[in-house]
Amino acid sequence: MSDYIHRVDAAEREKIARFARGFAVAAVAFVLFIVLLFVTADRWLTLISIESERQFIEPYIELMVENDLIDGDPVLQDYVRELAYDLNGRLPRQFGDDFELKVYVVDSDLVNAFATLGGYIFVFDGLIEAVDDENSLAMVIAHEVAHVHHRDPLLGAGRGLLIQVMISALSGSSPDPSTLSVGSEVVLTSYSRDQEMSADELALELLYDRYGHAGGATTLFELIDDDFGDEELARFAEFLSTHPDTDARIERIDELIKEQGWSEGKLVPYPESVQSALRN
Repeated sequence: MSDYIHRVDAAEREKIARFARGFAVAAVAFVLFIVLLFVTADRWLTLISIESERQFIEPYIELMVENDLIDGDPVLQDYVRELAYDLNGRLPRQFGDDFELKVYVVDSDLVNAFATLGGYIFVFDGLIEAVDDENSLAMVIAHEVAHVHHRDPLLGAGRGLLIQVMISALSGSSPDPSTLSVGSEVVLTSYSRDQEMSADELALELLYDRYGHAGGATTLFELIDDDFGDEELARFAEFLSTHPDTDARIERIDELIKEQGWSEGKLVPYPESVQSALRN
């Protein structure tokens, strides 16, 4: 029995050539799409839904929970969450009411709070202790709420990460946290001066709406400007890395308060349950 030899005729060669051309065109189109995605990211990123953001980030949050990286005191957790929800509910109407926050308190001496993808907000014990009153804490939390609603975590992240978010949104699948870094490039982002100022403006409005005055609006920034030693300043290192230009922000907030003719009234102390939790 002789070996069969398949001969490619002209028609089959044409089919193979058409397939090769189609594949090449598709590959080039995909590369051009990725390049266009990278270059024009800031123009259309807010079209990505908050649910797509959340789908992308949830595996990382779950990993942090599993490794006890998020284990704040339940009393502080409830207090901060309710404060954040109240401030979120005071947003102007144009922001809508379908934005669900996910708020966590982190057991750490670091003075920090930050918002990340999917409406997640993290507040460190060290921040709650440092500001020492509800108004000042509310201003910081309102600032992070503003970042969430301005979509700043999405806009402030690296373009490579944003492309991953888009691919995740298009495919309907979540990323595997074991294949990607769970470091600061995923959770922590730093913002531009304009983004920070815009978040401060909205936060100030929320603060005034809750308390009827602007007391506590600059407390944290003033604490950072105090003459601390190296050990004390180390507690502020994370906050300073993601919230720069504190002097300019104090000046701008003071200007806004004067423009509105707002007073700086009496500060509200933490409830006894919160003070007790901080002492323990």
